[in-house]
Amino acid sequence: MADNDDDIPVLTEAVEPLPAAAAVAAAHDLARLEARLCASSLKLAEQLLRDACREAEHVLLERVMNELRAELPAIVKRALDEHFDR
Repeated sequence: MADNDDDIPVLTEAVEPLPAAAAVAAAHDLARLEARLCASSLKLAEQLLRDACREAEHVLLERVMNELRAELPAIVKRALDEHFDR
């Protein structure tokens, strides 16, 4: 490893706490960043949900229309047969 103690970095000065004004500014910046992150996240979530709902609506509409196309002729025939006693 190191043969000389001079090769090992040593903390020689204490780190001073932020002055009160700087701490307030840092807290304000953090609050602004938090608000921006929340707003961006919510905007993305809303767009993803809207897209998913549109896709689901399209799938359901297609499914219902396909079923109607398949079953409606038999329903109409049955109703006409019953009405005209065939």
